[in-house]
Amino acid sequence: MALETNTVRETAREFAVRVADGDPAAAADLLSDDGREAVVDAYPDGFGDVSDAEDALEQFWYGLYGEYGDFEGVETLAVEAPCALAELGFADGTQTLELGVEDGAVVAFSLPTAHEPPAYADLDAFDEREVTVDADDVALDGVLAVPDGDGPFPGVVLVHGAGIHDPDGGLSNVLKDFAWGLATEGVAVLRYAKRLRDHDVPAEEYTLDNVVVDDAVAAVDELAATNAVSEDSVFVAGHSQGGTAAPRIADRHGGVAGVANLDGAVQQVSDPETPVLRYEFEPDGDLSDEQEAELAALREQLRRVADGDYDPDEEVFGRPGRWHDSLREYDAGATAEALDAPAFVATSGRADPDVQPELVTFHEQRYAAWNELDLPKESRVERYPEVGHYFRDAHEPTTMAHLYFADNVAGEVVADLAAWVESVADA
Repeated sequence: MALETNTVRETAREFAVRVADGDPAAAADLLSDDGREAVVDAYPDGFGDVSDAEDALEQFWYGLYGEYGDFEGVETLAVEAPCALAELGFADGTQTLELGVEDGAVVAFSLPTAHEPPAYADLDAFDEREVTVDADDVALDGVLAVPDGDGPFPGVVLVHGAGIHDPDGGLSNVLKDFAWGLATEGVAVLRYAKRLRDHDVPAEEYTLDNVVVDDAVAAVDELAATNAVSEDSVFVAGHSQGGTAAPRIADRHGGVAGVANLDGAVQQVSDPETPVLRYEFEPDGDLSDEQEAELAALREQLRRVADGDYDPDEEVFGRPGRWHDSLREYDAGATAEALDAPAFVATSGRADPDVQPELVTFHEQRYAAWNELDLPKESRVERYPEVGHYFRDAHEPTTMAHLYFADNVAGEVVADLAAWVESVADA
């Protein structure tokens, strides 16, 4: 038994070091067939596909580095054969790695993580309850956070970004963090499940309005009807695609006090020639010949979308042509300018200027595009250069995989949004 324990300990330690130190090929050499399958299965949904265990381990390393910085060593290693529990130490935190080892090979793999309330959230300062958003043909599950006290309070409806279907904002918990932070500061918040979570949208009806806007309008109605909420102080705040759609939601509903765009673009149709696309494949932009070919194919697809070179029923990027038509026909900036309500715009800016210079320029241009608009009085446009698209700190260059590991939306962004909501509500 001692010999078996020693073998498990040695294999687990060596594997842990190879994973955390960024040597996925060497780490993959220590995997059994079952271990390779376990690594691929452990890679979270929603962060893109991985081709094999080595690819998944590379993405996990980018995630670990992005969240915690440089690897410093295995802090502790507990073994009860055939299981091993390693505590990986990094410059800015630790992460547990759970392994199973048999016959000198890793057969089971897990990097467990769990969302923790952010330091700025006081869970005793508000109550949460489940609500239902009546979206005519469907009922959407929602969560309403109401501050303690008599009210009435200003209220915010949170709208998802693309690909996020649950009320919390997926693995990043971006919507939950904003909700808890705002509620702590005396703002009622409604977040809800996206229609696509439990309901199909027919291809002939798949548009920005039918997938996003109509349901958000219904959510505004739900929040405004809440006794504790001032019906004259209801705001729409959207993340990413939801932020781009926020002016349209406010325009469709009418009477909204303000809109908040949390890192949404002025226009969601991407420039096919933008140099930042290469970072979609590798964080340092250094692509193989195969990746260069994939990039060229991606640019061609984007060109077709930008030019409207498709049929309404033709699927492009997994969505019918009419979806892309609805984005091309909508001008978020012009809609925001025409609103009788101010806007709060928060843009991210995190990038490595040495490795990702084009990405730095891209962030600057997005910030400038919002600043150049003639937004209504009381509007505010802010850039947060130290945070990424989900408003979390991270080390660059990295990939979306860092969102898998526990962290929270930066408190500065939440505080700025809360202060703006309060100031507009009091005006």
